[in-house]
Amino acid sequence: AFSDGEGNVALVMTADLKGMHRPVFERTAKIIEEKFGIPRENVILSCTHTHSAPTVGESNAEVNRWAPIYYKTFPAIVEEALRDLDPLEGAYIGSAQAEGISFVRRYLLADGTYKTNPKASDNPLSHETEADNEMRTIRIDRKNKKDILMVNYQTHYGSATGLYKNQYSADFVHVFREEAEKKWDCHFVYYSGASGNLNFQSKIAGEKKYATFVEATKEGFIPTVEGCMAGEESVSLGKLRFASNWYKAPVYQDSAEVIAKAKEANALSGNSEAYQKKLAENGFVSSRQIEGILRRAKLGETLDVPFYAITFGDIGFVSAPYEMFDTNGVQVREGSPFKMTFVCSYTNGGFGYVPSSIAFPHGSYEVLISRFCETTGDDFADEMIRLLNNCKNQK
Repeated sequence: AFSDGEGNVALVMTADLKGMHRPVFERTAKIIEEKFGIPRENVILSCTHTHSAPTVGESNAEVNRWAPIYYKTFPAIVEEALRDLDPLEGAYIGSAQAEGISFVRRYLLADGTYKTNPKASDNPLSHETEADNEMRTIRIDRKNKKDILMVNYQTHYGSATGLYKNQYSADFVHVFREEAEKKWDCHFVYYSGASGNLNFQSKIAGEKKYATFVEATKEGFIPTVEGCMAGEESVSLGKLRFASNWYKAPVYQDSAEVIAKAKEANALSGNSEAYQKKLAENGFVSSRQIEGILRRAKLGETLDVPFYAITFGDIGFVSAPYEMFDTNGVQVREGSPFKMTFVCSYTNGGFGYVPSSIAFPHGSYEVLISRFCETTGDDFADEMIRLLNNCKNQK
C-alpha cells in the first residue's frame, strides 16, 4: 500500500495464483472500495501465474471452490498493509540480467515450422526470439519498519517444469520470497512480467539451465537481485497519479466455413480416433485450435479490455490483464516516461494469450487459442504507454 499524504492511496497487490477471472477482480475492487474507500482505479492485483496453484473464478466447480477462501483472506491482507504504512526514508531502483532462467518457449523446427515446447524428436533448432531476462527491483527504505523489496521478472512458473519435490504450492516464487526475506530481512513482493511466450528451462541441448526452482533461486535469482542492488539509483516518490481505460479490442474473426468445420470436428471429441481423423481432414493441427475457434465464435466482434496505470515520482506500474509476450513488455518499458516501470501481467482479470506481431505469423499454441488479432499485442502495449504518459502529464 502507498499513500502520498494528500489523501491518495494505491494498492499494488500480488497473489500466488495461476490466474483470476474478471468477475473475481470486479468483486474484489467493489469490496475494497466499500470497506476501505479506495477506488478501483487505484488497485492493481497481479497473479504470479504459478501453475501449481489454483485459478480463482466464478464459472465452474473447480475454480469456484477457491473463491470463498480468497474472499475471506484478501480483506485482512489489505487491512494489514494499510496499518503497516510508514514514512519513507528513501527509494531505490535497479536492474540486472538473470542468466539461464527464462527462455522463449516457441522454437523453430527443422521442417521450418514453429512449435511451443517441442519434444527432442521435433529437432528444435532455435528460439523464436531471445528472451527478455531483465530483472527489475524497487527497494523502499522505511523510517521505522522493515524495508520493502519489490521484484518484476518474467518467466512461466510451471509445476511440470521442475517443482521441487512438491514442497512449494507457488513454485520458486515462494522459494524466492523465503530466501530474499531471510537474506535482507525485508518484506518481499513479486510481480510477474510479460511471460506468455517464456518458460523456465530450455529445450535446446547445451543451453545453461537450472535443474530445480530452489537451485534457480539460490544460484540465479538471489545473485541477480544483488546485481540490481549493486547498481541502484536513488529516486523520488511524488504524488500518486492514476490512469485507466477500457480498450475496445477486435476479436479475430474466423470464417463461417472454418467455424462449421471446427464444430463438425468437436462433435467427435469423445471418440479419439475419429476426432483425430476429422482434425486432419478439416486441416486443423490440434484440439487447441478447435478450442480457440469455438471460443472466438461466441465473443462477437470486440472485447472491452481494462488497463490501469499507477505512478508516483520516478516509478510506474502498469497492468496487462492477459498473458503478454516479452517483446511487448520491452516495448512498454522502452516507451515509458518513467525511470522504472513494472509491467505486471495476469492482472485485474484474464483474457488469455495475446501474442506479439512477431509471433502471430508463426502460429503454434498461443496464437491458435488467442482471442485477438495480429497487431493487438503491439496495440495493447501502445495503450499502456499512453496511460503512463497520461500519468506523467498530470499536474
